[in-house]
Amino acid sequence: MNKIIFFIALTLIGAKSFAQIQNPDETSGGYEVENSDSTESEEQTEEEGEEVDSSTIVKPFVKIELYVDSVTNLITYLGVVEQEESGSDSLYTRAKRWADNRFGKLSKPLYEIDKKNQKLIINGVIPAFVYTSKYAKRDIGTHQFKMTVWIKEGRYKYQISNLVHVGLKQNIGDVKRNYFEFYYTSPKAVKIYDKMLRDADQDIHKLMKEFEKYMQDPIIVDEDDW
Repeated sequence: MNKIIFFIALTLIGAKSFAQIQNPDETSGGYEVENSDSTESEEQTEEEGEEVDSSTIVKPFVKIELYVDSVTNLITYLGVVEQEESGSDSLYTRAKRWADNRFGKLSKPLYEIDKKNQKLIINGVIPAFVYTSKYAKRDIGTHQFKMTVWIKEGRYKYQISNLVHVGLKQNIGDVKRNYFEFYYTSPKAVKIYDKMLRDADQDIHKLMKEFEKYMQDPIIVDEDDW
């Protein structure tokens, strides 16, 4: 009889212990410590996150977006300028003079004249650079293009297209020539070509601002107004 009572007591104790193991809410010691560690870890992560310099965060790569003419399928830059005080003859003369000053020594033949349609086609070329930093750049050849200028009384429109990158002359082999459209659509060396297009885009916009500034009428200062 004593042996039977002892066996039943052992069975009840074992069942109670098993129930506590199966229910983690009752074994609060380990559960609370685990939760505490998790909370501290989250707080530390937040604190560490606040100390991270935003300049060190790597941003996802996004390709440059350039305007592609739907008719020619060429990368194209456009500008339309209203300049009511300027006559067509004056604008025409200024455009030719700007082309002579800007490209005269670099481009031959310099331009094609179409007076009937009041159109001037300039064969332009500018140095090509890759900007390695704010104050440093690397020479990679030239960018050649056609710049078409349409002139009317009091306004003009211009377009830059047929953009070609001409590489530096090598000791062996021919000089490499690639249209911008190749760099823009190539599935290879995407980041390298994107960098080249971004730097070229920057220089072309500088050229456009320079052209528009030159096309403005000079400011006439009245000698009596002082």
